[in-house]
Amino acid sequence: MPKILLAPIAGLVAFTLANVLSNLLFFQLGAPILFDPDIQSAKVIDVLFQMKPRPLMFENGLLYMAYGLVVGAIHGLVFMMIEPALGQTRLQRGLRFALVLWALMALYFEFHTPFNMFREPLILVGLELFFWTFVVLAEGLVLSFIYGRSRSDLATAVE
Repeated sequence: MPKILLAPIAGLVAFTLANVLSNLLFFQLGAPILFDPDIQSAKVIDVLFQMKPRPLMFENGLLYMAYGLVVGAIHGLVFMMIEPALGQTRLQRGLRFALVLWALMALYFEFHTPFNMFREPLILVGLELFFWTFVVLAEGLVLSFIYGRSRSDLATAVE
């Protein structure tokens, strides 16, 4: 399959898996700490669970998942564009893409939204950044392994 077709498919599969993992980490495993009203900002709890309209992920899961598929496909295309610079092996490329995602997506999001807008305590931001590590590792590794051999490897094999 051409990489231009495989990349968005790999991205949406990887992003979907990462999305499921993030929901397990944040809303199951981390919920007793992340949503403890004695620790958590009242704004976070209000926005997620009390204010109307509630987040799309709670009120329109299909639309939320459709958006996630688009984001995943875009992540796959970005991976395709930069993967020759990410390393020689699938493992290296997956780990390095995870680092790119964490640095450019998770770090910005956590400090812009939960910390800045919702006044979440730094200790909880730190826990969430720790959870994001596993989410982006899952996405980066799954995407890299589905994507397969590097384009540079394929070009060398043809020459």
